[in-house]
Amino acid sequence: MNISNIRDRAKFELKTLGKSTRPIGRQAANALCLGFPAVFLLGTTALEIYQPGYNRLTSTISELVWGPAGWLENILFLVFAITLALFALRLRTAFIPLAAASLGFVLIAIFPTRAIGGEITMISLIHEYSAQGIALALPAACFLLAKKLDNNEKHRFLVTCSITAGVIGIAVNICGFLALHNESAWVGAAERLIVLNGLFWLQLAGIHLWLLQKDTTTAQPPKHYRSSRFSTAPCPAANPVSTAATVQNDTSRWY
Repeated sequence: MNISNIRDRAKFELKTLGKSTRPIGRQAANALCLGFPAVFLLGTTALEIYQPGYNRLTSTISELVWGPAGWLENILFLVFAITLALFALRLRTAFIPLAAASLGFVLIAIFPTRAIGGEITMISLIHEYSAQGIALALPAACFLLAKKLDNNEKHRFLVTCSITAGVIGIAVNICGFLALHNESAWVGAAERLIVLNGLFWLQLAGIHLWLLQKDTTTAQPPKHYRSSRFSTAPCPAANPVSTAATVQNDTSRWY
């Protein structure tokens, strides 16, 4: 067996593996989009309760890492990053802003914010700029996703949710920018609105895609189904016009 055959065989096996694991990735993305927002809110609320002197209005979410169980907040940040990455792969659109937001959550988990009353360091600056990048990337992902799906009637609900979340995201980003640079006491509240907006968008998008996939799976006939036992209709592959139309109108990648 020559090198060319080995390379072709490896490409074929990788392609086959990708097709076989695609349903698993879709299910994982759906599960995280549906369940993670509640997990994040419950986990963050629990850490807020048990951290002495913590104020939801004036303290940022990132400051929870300095509490008794701050490592749990870092885990939540990392799961948030995984959720966004799988969501981007699930949709296969708005990939760049979603990937940027995912990378941002990885960075804020690795580089913690400065402690209350602490000095500004390079690590804290990386954290701050990464958080600002997340705040900008999420509305961008909303608008880009809405633009890509605007002509697809099946995703009208998701388009509406994305546009709404994008507009709200810009509004709360402006509030957060003003609160941060004016050293306002409401910076924690502004940050929570940004995160809540992103979580609700993920939740609604996850519900929409899950229901759409469920309806599509229910509507599809079994593989062994034949409309007529004695049908002489040509195979779709033998009709180039039909095949081209099918490829052009294919929306299965959203499911």
